[in-house]
Amino acid sequence: MARTATASLATPSALPAALELLKPITWFPPMWAYVCGVVSVGAAWDAARWPLLVVGLLISGPLVCGTSQAVND
Repeated sequence: MARTATASLATPSALPAALELLKPITWFPPMWAYVCGVVSVGAAWDAARWPLLVVGLLISGPLVCGTSQAVND
């Protein structure tokens, strides 16, 4: 009977490895481009729109760029 080892991100040793694979240093340029686009629109920013900015930053940086870096490696 063969045993298979499964690693989850909940283990302490897997978190640094996953973070290294996602390469956080590469998240800055797309996040900066997103913010520049938001500012260039010229819309007024009230308190209701700040969550949209945060969600957009998360999507453009860690989720899109980080995941594509992990796939490329």
